[in-house]
Amino acid sequence: MRSWDLKRRGASALALLLLLGSSSCRLLAPVDASLLTGEPCEPPCWQGLTPGMSTEDEVEQFLTTSGLVDRTSIFRSGVSRGGKIVGVSKQWLSTANVQGGHARNSFDVEDGVLQDITIYMDAQVTLEELFDRYGPPEKFNAVLAGIHLMQVRASLLYPERGFIAFVEFPRGEPSLRPDSTVTWVWYFRAASLGRFLELAREAGFYSGDVQVESFRDWSGYGPIEVE
Repeated sequence: MRSWDLKRRGASALALLLLLGSSSCRLLAPVDASLLTGEPCEPPCWQGLTPGMSTEDEVEQFLTTSGLVDRTSIFRSGVSRGGKIVGVSKQWLSTANVQGGHARNSFDVEDGVLQDITIYMDAQVTLEELFDRYGPPEKFNAVLAGIHLMQVRASLLYPERGFIAFVEFPRGEPSLRPDSTVTWVWYFRAASLGRFLELAREAGFYSGDVQVESFRDWSGYGPIEVE
C-alpha cells in the first residue's frame, strides 16, 4: 500500500477519534435540569443566582468555578440602551453545548447587580413537563423570528415565577403540542404581569409598545395564531 494512502487513512482515523472524544466529553458534561428539579433553587433563581439580587462578583465566581461553563467560550460585551452603554453582558457556552455553538447563555449586569439571565436548554423539557410543574402560562404569544423570519417563537409568560419559556419551531408548523420542547428560558424578577412587563421594558428586553394586551390567554395545545 502506498505511504500516502496509509497517512490519509491514519489522518481519517485520528479525526474520527477526536470527533468521538469530543462527543463523549459533551455527553459526560453536567447538564442543567433545574427548571424542572428546582435544584439548587427555584425560578427566578438559577444555579444560586437571582436577578435583581446577585452581585457581579457572584456572577464572576460562577463563571470561573461552575462545571456548567465552558470557560474557553466566555465573552463580554456592553449592554447598550438609548445609545449608551449601561452595563455588561457576560456570555458563555455550556460544557454540554447540546444546542450548538450559536446558543450563547448570558448574564446581563448593570451597576454591579445581575439584571437577567438567558439560558439555552441542554436538558430536554417538554411543555407537558413544564405545565405539570408550573401550570399553564399566565399569558403567551407567538411571533415570526430567526433568519428571514423562518421560525416561530412562542413566549410562555410566568411573571410571578420570574421567567419566560420560549419554544421555537419551523414556520410551517405553527402548533404547540405536549411534546414541544423548551428552547431557552429568560429569568427575570418575579412580579405581577403588568409590573413584570414594565420592568422588562425598562431592562430593554421588550420595546416600549409591548403591553399586557400584546399577549393572549393560554387556550390549550394545538394550532396557534402567529402575529
